[in-house]
Amino acid sequence: MNFLFWSHCGIYFLGWVLCCLSYYQREQRAKVWGERLLVLGVVLQLIFIVANYTMMNTLIFSSLSSLLMSLSLLLMLVLFILNFFFPDQIFELVLPPLTIFFLILSVLSSDIPIISQGFLDRSTPFGQFLVVTHGILSMLGYILFGIACLASIFFLYQEKRIKNKTLLLQQGRAPSLGLLDTIIYKMVIAGFLFLTVGLLLGINMSVSSYMGATRISLRQVLPVFTWAVYSILLIHRSTVGIRGRNSAIWSIVGFSVAAISFVYEIALLTQRI
Repeated sequence: MNFLFWSHCGIYFLGWVLCCLSYYQREQRAKVWGERLLVLGVVLQLIFIVANYTMMNTLIFSSLSSLLMSLSLLLMLVLFILNFFFPDQIFELVLPPLTIFFLILSVLSSDIPIISQGFLDRSTPFGQFLVVTHGILSMLGYILFGIACLASIFFLYQEKRIKNKTLLLQQGRAPSLGLLDTIIYKMVIAGFLFLTVGLLLGINMSVSSYMGATRISLRQVLPVFTWAVYSILLIHRSTVGIRGRNSAIWSIVGFSVAAISFVYEIALLTQRI
């Protein structure tokens, strides 16, 4: 098992190295083989997740390990989607290392349960489907907010280099500020939509669990606060026209709240069992 796991990580790592070579050295062949290795890694990970789910007959997000494994897979799927809409950008340099990080973290975290067996026994197949859908949509929202945050940080960095006149055209294929602003906006919109649907599903499941009664806690407040921060950003962008530096700062603040919300949710789930 250890050999297969590290071989899987090695495939992702080698694919990432080839993509880095293609980005900095403009080697098209390295890019093709790098992307093929990344696709192979995704296929192997899908097979492992499906086989594990079939053999253990449990939910995908039943443990912290499986949650982190699924998060790493979603990162790679988002990478391919981004490459389709924004070809030849820096996503292949950033997301594969994060994928490897979450893969390794999924092993180190072991099988700490985050969903009680009693809940699984009481839930109908449709209820379990809603739990999985809620988890996937929420994680997709957080991932896209994270990408917007990274693009925002790079935007501020590029803007500072331009103002200080330290950015040279011959230094590489750095994305323009206009492209980075577009990426930030589109990632925030997509993440906002995913998080909105995920929140609605979560609220529905919470109300159903407590027989129609609502319970207000920090667990519910943090995701709603995250949603509110990004909704303010989108409203200001459409009405006031907030863009560029201010939009980047809002995106970084929003992801900081989203990261706190995600970590708190995981910590709460692992402590409840």
